[in-house]
Amino acid sequence: MNRYVLLIVPTLILFGTGQSAQPPILARQEFGFSLNPTAQGELYALFIYTVHEDLVMGSVPMRPEPYILQVSGLQESRANLEGLDLFYEFGIAHCGPWADDQGLHDGLDCSTIRDLWKLRYKRDVVGDNDPGWAAEEFTPSVRQQIILQAYRNPAYEHWHGPYYGKDAFRLLRDMQDPKWVALYRDGG
Repeated sequence: MNRYVLLIVPTLILFGTGQSAQPPILARQEFGFSLNPTAQGELYALFIYTVHEDLVMGSVPMRPEPYILQVSGLQESRANLEGLDLFYEFGIAHCGPWADDQGLHDGLDCSTIRDLWKLRYKRDVVGDNDPGWAAEEFTPSVRQQIILQAYRNPAYEHWHGPYYGKDAFRLLRDMQDPKWVALYRDGG
């Protein structure tokens, strides 16, 4: 009798108790950005982040044009396997291809992405005579940092980011709203 018990216990340990095990949770790829300048002199950084359990495990930096093509679904991307126009899905205008009465536009300029620097800087740092929105010279004020916290995982306390996934797209969309810009820039 004891020999049978000794055989059953290891079998239960090895094969479980008949309950099916949950499949392993895999990391996903998400588009995102950081407000940290890059070594190449860019005022912000675009990435495809590897995210697991809502934490960034890795990142691949990207240049703006391929980033815009991949987000808009025109170029294959591991962060957009369905090839959706994520700009359209999240209500971000004039990024990626779009049409109006004047015709079809490529949207590769995507001013919203190119305006990310404005969240961090007060003065014009790109030479287009358009000032930034930050209250301080090279950093958002504490009030502005609180606003930015609503667009990133609470585990990342620093306003640099990372910003990724739906929250990053929400921030890009909100940056196109003049009322949001006034609230961010002036406090009201």
